[in-house]
Amino acid sequence: MKTKLIIFDFDGTLSKPSKLPNSWARVWNKIGREKDDEILYEKYSRGELDYNEWAKEVIKVYQDAGVNRALLKEISKDTLLLDNAKDVLKYLYENDIKTIILSGGIKNIIDEVLGDCKNYIYKVEAQELLFDENGKLEGITILDHHIEDKSQFVSIMMKNLKLSPDEVLFFGNGKNDEDVYKTGVKTICINPDDAHYNNKLYWSETIKRTNDLKSILTFVK
Repeated sequence: MKTKLIIFDFDGTLSKPSKLPNSWARVWNKIGREKDDEILYEKYSRGELDYNEWAKEVIKVYQDAGVNRALLKEISKDTLLLDNAKDVLKYLYENDIKTIILSGGIKNIIDEVLGDCKNYIYKVEAQELLFDENGKLEGITILDHHIEDKSQFVSIMMKNLKLSPDEVLFFGNGKNDEDVYKTGVKTICINPDDAHYNNKLYWSETIKRTNDLKSILTFVK
């Protein structure tokens, strides 16, 4: 059956792997508040904060540290897309294959990194930092699905687009991508970070190392 939708994780999947695993980590590093990150993540891990409460507490620290639009643009310069990303995304677009980015990262940074490639993306689904007209941080969007269980959003999109699992591919690299197997779509682990990439329950296939997005085309029908 023809591929009609491809869903990508972003950090380390559509973008090149780096020492800092995601956009949140890059912001914490830039403002020098990694200790606050550890404290809040421990509270989340212990169940003292749910995901949305964690996000709101993060925003308080970011506001205190003066995080603004300019800082996010500066951080985005350190994130690179895989080689030939624009050509591949354009090819998919021209062949009527929708592409969606589903990320636990920060939408503002993803949008900056994508640049002109956004013209070929059907949707970027990630939390967005909200700023006032002066560029001051006001808050964060709250999504209508659990960002830590990506199968929820994949199921919503398949229903909305009237697609079967055989028409959808998912590419990810981490443990937070592994719930997608529950939807029945083909899951490909690319440049694995902390993913259990040898576990065939979670991952149909694995691309262990690549810098070139053309590597995914072998899975596209």
